[in-house]
Order: sequence, then C-alpha cells, then structure tokens
Amino acid sequence: MTENSRNHTPYWVLAMTRAGVLVIPGLLITFTPGHTGAFGLVALGITALVLAALVGWLSFGLPRGDPGRGFHLFQAAVSLGIGVVAVALNGVGIGLLLWCVVVWALLMGGAEIFAGFRAPRRNILRRDWITQGLLTVGLGLVVLTQSADSVAVVGFLGAWAIVMGVYLAIAAITHRSMDNAMKGAST
Repeated sequence: MTENSRNHTPYWVLAMTRAGVLVIPGLLITFTPGHTGAFGLVALGITALVLAALVGWLSFGLPRGDPGRGFHLFQAAVSLGIGVVAVALNGVGIGLLLWCVVVWALLMGGAEIFAGFRAPRRNILRRDWITQGLLTVGLGLVVLTQSADSVAVVGFLGAWAIVMGVYLAIAAITHRSMDNAMKGAST
C-alpha cells in the first residue's frame, strides 16, 4: 500500500455500504404484505436516493485513476434521478414502477458490466463487477416481463436487493481480508 492510497476510501467500504443499503429495503419488502405500485415506487425511490448519496460521497474517496470511481459516480447520478422520479410520482402506479426499475437496472447493471470488461484481467474487482452487473441487468429483464403485476415487480425488486446485498457483503469481506493481507505482507 502506498502512502497516497492510505488517504483513499478502501473499495471494501463502498461494497459493504452498498450491501447495507440494499439488504434493509430487501427485508422490508419481503415482510411487507402490500406490494402495490406506490409502495414499490417509494421503496425503490428511497433506496435509490440513499445509494446515490452514499455511493456518490464514497466515490469521491476513491483514487482519481481508480476504474471504479467513474462508474460509481455514474451510478450515483442515475440513482439520484430515478430516486427523485420514483418518490415524487409515487402515486402514478405500476407503469412508472416498471419504467423506473427497468431503466435503473439496465443503466446500473450496464455500467457495472462495462466497468468489469474495461478493467484489466488481473484486477480482482473485474469478476465482481461483471457478476453484479449481470444480476442487475437480469432484474431489469425479469421485471420487463411483468407488465401489470405489482406484487411480482416489488417482490423481484426485494429478492434482487437481498441477493445483491449478500453478494456485496461477501465481496466486501473478501476485499477487506485481501487488503489486510497485503498490509501485513508490506510491513
């Protein structure tokens, strides 16, 4: 670890933050019986706004040359836009919920896949980003087939949030262990 990298946010902090932000609404969705379009929009909107704030803030702590900085800032901007639309127009219903989930998932997942394929083959984050991107794009494609069923759309959103949250938590723990091992090897 270089002196310069000590002043930056470790990647595992960003992953663990995303995990926490996703698992909480995933569990709330799972244990809430009323999966209406309005509920889904509020759940997605609040999740997206919290992700935008935390991921955007933590992204500025990544080194300028870090391949994850740009796409995390992009994800924060997309989440902010979708979050504002979802919360402000939560009474519109299932049509807007479908649009918000699909657009959000495809943009977020697409950015993660793109960043994964752009990363050098030896970059330890490459596989994680591609997997996370595929899971998120998968959410968008599955929801696209649920044209009028708010229970299914909200349920898929909750299930995705839990799966992605657990995946991110495991990735964060793995990256933290690797960071600690590298620190021990360099001293």
